[in-house]
Amino acid sequence: MDNLEWNRQVNALLYRIQNRDQLALRLLYELCSGKVLGLISRIVNEQHEAEDVLQDVFIKIWNQAEQHNNQGAAWAWICVMSRNSSLDRLRKLQKHPHISTDENDELINALIYNDDGPDNIALNRCLYALKEQTRSSVLQSYLYGYSHNELAQKMSVPLGTMKAWIRRGLQELKLCLEA
Repeated sequence: MDNLEWNRQVNALLYRIQNRDQLALRLLYELCSGKVLGLISRIVNEQHEAEDVLQDVFIKIWNQAEQHNNQGAAWAWICVMSRNSSLDRLRKLQKHPHISTDENDELINALIYNDDGPDNIALNRCLYALKEQTRSSVLQSYLYGYSHNELAQKMSVPLGTMKAWIRRGLQELKLCLEA
């Protein structure tokens, strides 16, 4: 199944979940749980904790599906929910991710090579179009769950600068992907 068809299925299943279709939730889990667990595991290093977060995410999808407005991609909404749930779990455990993020190529490869469909090729192209510090900030924040404050300290820049890099990077990514 190509990436476009996969995204269409995710969107359709979330729409069915909004109408309280339990079978759709099971199908969405079968379709997405591997990718969602991969995202969560990049932030939450302990496997059993990551699996707990995965279950929490799908419970939230069931309970909060009506909050998705069907104008954006369902997969993006699920990713944001997964990231936020992972960060919440880290805060609860009072731990930080212990992942080396020195090599941006490693980060990009981890993001891109989950699926080599046309959307990921475009994302790769757009990521490489960003300035180095912006790309690093966005990837470390969204792949590994570092907070703006943690990244500012790690990269020895003011917090406002870090927030601007991430905000600008996300805006540039969005414009590039829409082009």
